[in-house]
Amino acid sequence: MAHDSELTDVAMTDSGCDVSTLHRPSGLVSHETGLRTSLLPLPTDRRSLGETAPLTKAQRTRPEISHPVVPSLKTRFPHGVNWPNVGWMMLMNVGAVAAFWHFSWIGLVTLVVLHFVTACLGVTLGYHRLLTHGSLVVPAPVKYFFSMCGMLSAEGSPLFWVATHRKHHVLSDQEGDPHSPNDGFWWAHLLWFKPRDTNEELEALFKRWAPDMYKDPVQRMLHRFFPLVPIGTGVALFAVGEYFWGLGWSCLLWGMFLRTTLAYHSTWFVNSATHVWGYRNYETTDRSRNLWWVALLSYGEGWHNNHHAHQRLARHGHKWWEVDITYMVIRVLKVLGLAKQVQDRLPETSHSA
Repeated sequence: MAHDSELTDVAMTDSGCDVSTLHRPSGLVSHETGLRTSLLPLPTDRRSLGETAPLTKAQRTRPEISHPVVPSLKTRFPHGVNWPNVGWMMLMNVGAVAAFWHFSWIGLVTLVVLHFVTACLGVTLGYHRLLTHGSLVVPAPVKYFFSMCGMLSAEGSPLFWVATHRKHHVLSDQEGDPHSPNDGFWWAHLLWFKPRDTNEELEALFKRWAPDMYKDPVQRMLHRFFPLVPIGTGVALFAVGEYFWGLGWSCLLWGMFLRTTLAYHSTWFVNSATHVWGYRNYETTDRSRNLWWVALLSYGEGWHNNHHAHQRLARHGHKWWEVDITYMVIRVLKVLGLAKQVQDRLPETSHSA
């Protein structure tokens, strides 16, 4: 299997689009397609080329990284506030608190099972490692199954999530990054999706950063009907819980409100905390760090410096003690013959870091 630097010329999905061009360091050009990979100027030094190198122990904690000027909060809401998003988030958090007055073992089991299905299978495996980075290849029905699992997390449609995340990688901690702590910790954590986007802006986002998925009629359909999925999930949880056990409110509050809120924050901590605290195995051009407690909360996503250094790898834990539950699931899929072309060969530099 090729090393990370060689993987940039490999087609990453079964859609026929070379998505790998979207994961190159800023400004590089594909020899195969001739397309510039970002709006940034061509790099002129080895560091700007995105090359990664192991760090000495003294370098791992606080690297010297420039901090761009934080724009005013007002300029980040050019079209006003996305009030449906704000209302939904407030509802989820209020319901999460109310869940503790409606505890039941059925509700707790529902939370645990759905948290794994949505946050691990849906977001970290499906949205992130499969659809965004092409770290593995699965049959089309499996791909759409993981897409549906991700929609149950209520973190946005697969199309929106993937486009936003690819943009984050190319512009990480630079001007244009959708959620950098350079613009404030709470902006990176949850305020970044509060501004309202116009339909034209969303379409431009999808075409620029997720052209492969935008061409897929199934993914466009999933995006169009995304709001119905979390609402339908809540209705189904209440109905099933009430019909079988008389615990409709418990199943709804634990399986939907509390579960969704916990999954939200575990994902958001990857955007915020792992760009602020932790250690670094690799020198990268952004502020990414490895943070153990975020990795535990997010099924392995907290080994964020490893991931930013070698984005296409399905394996985010590069040390023996960096536990990565999502990669364990991918290995199971590989054994079952459901996952192929799994990019899991660690770079040789990781052993000397």
